[in-house]
Amino acid sequence: MTSNDMDYDTAPNKTLDRFFRDYWLIIVSFVLSFFVFYIFRFSEDLIYQVYIADRYLIFHMIIEYASIIMYVAAFLLVFYVGDNDKRLRMKITAAMLLFVAFIDFWHTFYYDGMPGILTASSVQSATSFWIIARMGFAFGILAASMTSMNKLVKKPAGIAMALPPVSLAVFFLIYISFFSDYFPAMFVEGEGLTLTKQVLEYVVIGIMLVALILLLKEYHVARRRSLALFIAALIVSIFSELAFTSYASVYDTYNLLGHLYKLVASYMIFKVIFIFNIYYPYEELSKAKKEIGKYANNLENLVQQRTIEVQKANEEILKDIEYAKSIQKAIMPDKEMEFDVIRFYSEYVPFEKIGGDFFGVEDLNDEYMGFHIGDVAGHGIPAAMMTIFMKQSIISKRVYQSGLNDVFMPNVVLRNLYNEYNDTDFPYEMYAVMIYGLIHKQTRQMTFSSAGLNTLPAVIRNKGGVSFVEHRGFPICKYGKDYDPGFTNYTIALDPGDKIMFYTDGLLDARNSKGKAYGEQRLFEALEKNKKATPKEISGSVLKSLKSFSKDQEWTDDVHFFIMEIK
Repeated sequence: MTSNDMDYDTAPNKTLDRFFRDYWLIIVSFVLSFFVFYIFRFSEDLIYQVYIADRYLIFHMIIEYASIIMYVAAFLLVFYVGDNDKRLRMKITAAMLLFVAFIDFWHTFYYDGMPGILTASSVQSATSFWIIARMGFAFGILAASMTSMNKLVKKPAGIAMALPPVSLAVFFLIYISFFSDYFPAMFVEGEGLTLTKQVLEYVVIGIMLVALILLLKEYHVARRRSLALFIAALIVSIFSELAFTSYASVYDTYNLLGHLYKLVASYMIFKVIFIFNIYYPYEELSKAKKEIGKYANNLENLVQQRTIEVQKANEEILKDIEYAKSIQKAIMPDKEMEFDVIRFYSEYVPFEKIGGDFFGVEDLNDEYMGFHIGDVAGHGIPAAMMTIFMKQSIISKRVYQSGLNDVFMPNVVLRNLYNEYNDTDFPYEMYAVMIYGLIHKQTRQMTFSSAGLNTLPAVIRNKGGVSFVEHRGFPICKYGKDYDPGFTNYTIALDPGDKIMFYTDGLLDARNSKGKAYGEQRLFEALEKNKKATPKEISGSVLKSLKSFSKDQEWTDDVHFFIMEIK
């Protein structure tokens, strides 16, 4: 991946890119559904036909049974999760899916040409069951969308979730089978859908649109991928209903299209509930709650026992801090250095006497320069100790007895560091985010890999502007050696005179008296104004801009960055 894949020239471009990244699934589902529907609509003279009943019935049964199976499977998943998932929205959705599954089953057996269940099949009965199922689906989705994702049930009982939809489905089976004359006519053979059926279909569409608006508002705040998929399924369902408002025969092309839409939507709903796996996160949450409970129960006793010891050791701790500061300073590189291919300048203003940021630059061999920057969670002595561990544990090359050495690629360095960290006794709550990279001396090509550093490196082109490089990565944390973080290498072609700035989030998070953060845009402006300056001059300009912005407001994190200029 190159810088062209990742760079952002302006903040609006970045915002637009994030919008499409967040909404692409919703947009694609709408565009495809719209396109297919109106291809059928505008090509009706060429496409429309009434299929042979026997063949269509086979297709109809396959589609309906596939949807029914997915609805029941989704219900059973929520049912068997039980106490691990107390979200009311999931219970409502599961109950609705079970009700629709039963009604669709009645509908299938009462379809014209099928044997029926309690009475003979008919178009009226099948269409009545169909509109009941669609109404149930629409109202269920609306009820779910109006229910907060955080609203929980006190005592989730499976029978309470299953009995109402099953009972209601059986009631409609009896009612439509024996009292269908009291149900409005839905379809007239040779004429098509009645006005009542069409109105009810549009009512269903209207209810779905209300639910869609509510879910889109929720998605604007909480960008969950599962919610995006659910919204996409609802969009496909709306187009399914539009198709069902258009058929003139229960065996025609529009009926076929509506069933295909319905199948796709049912699969997407099933995927939301099953593939995104609601059981595993709640199992992990349950374990975490137990662990937190153990710590909480012991906390009070530990505090009482340690208070006297802490008071006595206070002076020793202050001495230790000074020692740690000296050690930390000793393992960091000089503020300003020059190598064959780069000029290096750094700024490091720790929030406390000792900080949690670390960095380094190293001449590895005749081919490569290595560099890294990182941020350890927290401040003080624990963070300082972890920075020392991180610095000492970065293995950038393999040295042979002959004196030759092989340089590891950045993603390999991070993978080895991740494994090494998982062999330590550091607490689970401690972690580090960082970037490790190489610069090839001959080609000036930079390759780096990210371990979750939440800032974007700035590339300052000698013959161009300033751009930020997007990247993703998994933190160096206690998550188990068996887990593969999948660190990725990013490659950027650089030219003489180009500069690269790496920094931690303390720079962007510095705030003024109004509580506003310094932010990426102000950094961009400071770099753009001074892009022709030396690394030292750029550093001074950035600090001046930061201090002017924050004025007397105290910084709440380490402010740390370094700039490399390619010779």
